[in-house]
Order: sequence, then structure tokens, then C-alpha cells
Amino acid sequence: MISLVIETYNIDGEAAPLRKLLYALEPQLDGVELVITHDGLDGKTRDTLANGRAVTWVELPGEATYYEHKNRGFDATTGDIVAFIDGDCSPDPDWLDELVAPFVNGAKVVAGATSYPGALAPIANAIDFPYFDGANARKCSIADAPPTVRNFFANNVAFERSVFAARKYPTIEPMFHGQCQVLALRLLQEGIPVVFAANARLTHAWPDDLREWLEVRLLRGADTVSLLPYLLAHYTPRAAPTVNRLGALPTLALIAARAIGSSWHALRRGPVLRGLGFVAIATVLDSIGAATSPSIYRVFT
Repeated sequence: MISLVIETYNIDGEAAPLRKLLYALEPQLDGVELVITHDGLDGKTRDTLANGRAVTWVELPGEATYYEHKNRGFDATTGDIVAFIDGDCSPDPDWLDELVAPFVNGAKVVAGATSYPGALAPIANAIDFPYFDGANARKCSIADAPPTVRNFFANNVAFERSVFAARKYPTIEPMFHGQCQVLALRLLQEGIPVVFAANARLTHAWPDDLREWLEVRLLRGADTVSLLPYLLAHYTPRAAPTVNRLGALPTLALIAARAIGSSWHALRRGPVLRGLGFVAIATVLDSIGAATSPSIYRVFT
């Protein structure tokens, strides 16, 4: 059986985005166990949203984190395969079928393709979701093996039950949204490939307003600092002591490299001026977040 976990952390208890998501998912839910986390939706609202479906509602305290919603939602499932989506996402009509299809061939973890909406999506994706680019998906050395990725986002991923049950998302304070990459690194270390399902597409909503976007960018910069030790330990453990002595410089170099790649993307595919402007602003904010990460975490987490 397939279980689907929907978290509502990202929509702050608002019913409208969840109603829209459930409507989009309706044709995909035959035989699927549905679990929805929330922080206090009243019974009448839950009944209206369920619309006759069997739903397991998991209530969490208001201070529960994004990844606590994921882990607690999983605990309420019973399926052999457990898929995850966020309450503010819009899936393609065949998203779930495409996401779980690789399990038939023995996959343990499958990541779908996540994108922002609109004209700036390719550039924003290059900054935040580069590992979902089909061109970057790695081909396994085994003939006819599916492509794999080194990372995934928690809004578009599915696990064989035993794999997630033995690991789950780690609690790393005060990290914002980097725990999925830490889990991905652990899977790589243990030799568990993350299969890339390029046709399991969904659209991730932009932040609601400019203030939220600024906050998210600053936190992404701070998370780049927090993630660097994990990346070094996995990819270049011998260089880790030297890199760590350089303070924020390696993190800023990573952000700069990402900016160069995204700028090249804007120049090749456009929109050039808007794209370069977006990259410049995002890079400045990410850099500020990285350089002042302790303060950013204190203010926003």
C-alpha cells in the first residue's frame, strides 16, 4: 500500500491551499492512505476538507518544525511506500504514479522534480533545486539503471517504509531546511541511491510576500553555513580542518559559484535582465545570511 503524507506547516493552518491540493490530488488517491498533519484545524474544517475521504489527521503543537511534521506524519502511516508533499505545492496529474513507479524495479528512495512557477522558475530552480535538473541527474554505471540525484527536497520524495523508519529527518538546531540534504548524504554514505523520477513533477509556491521571501533567503544563506561541515565530511573529509579554519569564506565561495551558474542560465535562456537581477538580489541576501548566520537563526527560528 502507498501512504501519502501532507504537511500544513508551510501554509500556517490555512484551509484554502490544502483544499486546492486535495482537489488536484483527488484522481490520484485511489487506494492511497492519506495522512495530513496540522496544528489545530477544527473538526468542521477537517471534515469539509476530507470531503468523504478517509484521512488520518495528526495534530502537532504550533511550535513543531517542518521536519517534525514530516516525521510525525510518517509515524501515522502504515504503507509499504510513503510519499511526501507539502501543503503549498501543486502536483501534475500523474505526479504520484510517476513518483512511486520506480519502486517496482527495486528503488528504495525516489525524488521527483520540483519547480517554482512563472518566468523566473528556471533561474530560481538553478539556485534552490539544481539537483532536480535532468541534465545533472547521474546515470548509474549499471546498464539501463535509472538516473540518480545526490539530494532531494522533502516536498517531493518517497521512501520504502523500512528505509525511512530506520533514519527519518534528523533534529539539527537551529537549521532551517537543510535536514533533507543531511539525510540524503547519509543515504549516499550507506550506498542507498536516490532515484530521480523526472516526470514526477510538482510546482512549489513562492513565498507569500516580499517579507517572507527575504526571510527565506536569509535562512537559506545561514543553512549553507550549517550544511558545509556535513558536505565536507562526506566529499572531502581530509580538507575539512583546513576549510573550517577559513570561517565564512568557503560558504561565500559556494554562494558565488551558485550565482555564476545561475547567471549563465539567465544569459542563455532569459529573461536576462529580470533573471540577472533576481540572481544578484538572492546572492546578496544569501551572503548576508551566511555571514551573520547566528543572528539570522536567533531572529527567525
